[in-house]
Amino acid sequence: MIRAPRVIADYDELFEPLRARRIHGSGHQPGDPDKAAAAVLRIVAADQPPTRLLLGTDALQLVQAGREAFERDMPAWAELSASTDFDDVSRSA
Repeated sequence: MIRAPRVIADYDELFEPLRARRIHGSGHQPGDPDKAAAAVLRIVAADQPPTRLLLGTDALQLVQAGREAFERDMPAWAELSASTDFDDVSRSA
């Protein structure tokens, strides 16, 4: 992985552990590129391919965690979300 030079030292304390984890993990990711390519070819050949495809247990875990958080937050904040529409909804059409 090629990193751009750091230009804002104030962020080093926050980002240095992330950089170190990326460097340490580079080349040790769980994904197998050959298996990913085979999965993509399978989707390309499918009669009804999925609109979205997650590849790897890491992707599944990240998306599942995000969906669970969204499912918790959405009902609690639905009224606020809906409140940002124009009062006259026909204006936005």
